[in-house]
Amino acid sequence: MELTKQLGEEIISRLSQYIDVPINLMDPSGKIVASTDESRFDQLHGGAQNVIDSQEAQIIHDDDVERFSNVRPGVNLPIFHRGSLAGVVGLTGNPNDVMQAAGMTRGSVEIALEQIYIQRQAFYQERQWNNWVQQLLHPIKMDEEYLLNEATYTLGVDVKANWQVVILQVTNHFEWSERVRQILNTQGYQPLFVVPHQEKEVIVALPYKNSSIVVEEVFKKLEATDVSIGVGTHEYGLAGLRCSYFKAVDAIKLGRKKFSYSEQVQMKRLLYHIDPTILEELTKEYQIRLEKLENAYMDTLECYFASNLKVNRTSADMHIHRNTLVYRLEQVHKKVGLDPRVFKDAIILQALLVKIGIVHLH
Repeated sequence: MELTKQLGEEIISRLSQYIDVPINLMDPSGKIVASTDESRFDQLHGGAQNVIDSQEAQIIHDDDVERFSNVRPGVNLPIFHRGSLAGVVGLTGNPNDVMQAAGMTRGSVEIALEQIYIQRQAFYQERQWNNWVQQLLHPIKMDEEYLLNEATYTLGVDVKANWQVVILQVTNHFEWSERVRQILNTQGYQPLFVVPHQEKEVIVALPYKNSSIVVEEVFKKLEATDVSIGVGTHEYGLAGLRCSYFKAVDAIKLGRKKFSYSEQVQMKRLLYHIDPTILEELTKEYQIRLEKLENAYMDTLECYFASNLKVNRTSADMHIHRNTLVYRLEQVHKKVGLDPRVFKDAIILQALLVKIGIVHLH
């Protein structure tokens, strides 16, 4: 990385807060690209050109000023970044007085260049991952050959492995992406990627290692925050990443809990993906009646189905008397026309709950 006007101005703005002597930054041609003295912008600095030729320090005393163009007494030092000359830093003043500050300034500039370089590399890599994930999740289909080549030769990863996708639904997905990376890094996880997606998603692809990831443990610090988390099943390769993502999406939609796992909403996923025309045809009459019921009946049905139609377990989970539960189920049968205690009616009722729940969610 070479010193440019933009980089130089950014570095000068940082350093001038701590160093009270004039500072010039020159690019590899010797032109002043940033300075605490704006009148010196764009001048070719003779001392810097000598530093560039020799790649050694150039100290300029009062009697040396006439030997170089556009110089003043001071110290000029070469700046290196990753083994290459990036430019020159010059401090104006008595060389004996500013020599130490010049050395510290050079060190600061080289550190700043490295930090900016790392930030830019991270930014570019994130953009590459964002583009890759967009292609992976294309709504129609993915180009597997293109994605494999990009993963191997551009991103430098091997995607031929087992992956489990986790989605965090958040309010500011850009800020949350960095927070999620920090959480995973602290716990020793090495995700394939962590990228912001669409408006409210952070997508994480984690390597699957013989056991499903307990997301509650990984993200336990987030329990008190307004975040919904969906977890897909572990799947292999590119197609697996895509599949696990869409399963995680369904888990958030259908689980409607803080942490929702795809495995826990399999029946709901099946019902959710029924042809909407057929579903409408079969359930419209019942839906109108069901939506007129109080929320307590809806909650009762959700718990009853989650408890595998077991009356005692449902009443215990809901902290209500068994007779109260039986009464509510009978009222559903009477008012809706479907008996939740009969298997075929229970399936239709659960399909309706999924449908109504998704509509209300949006």
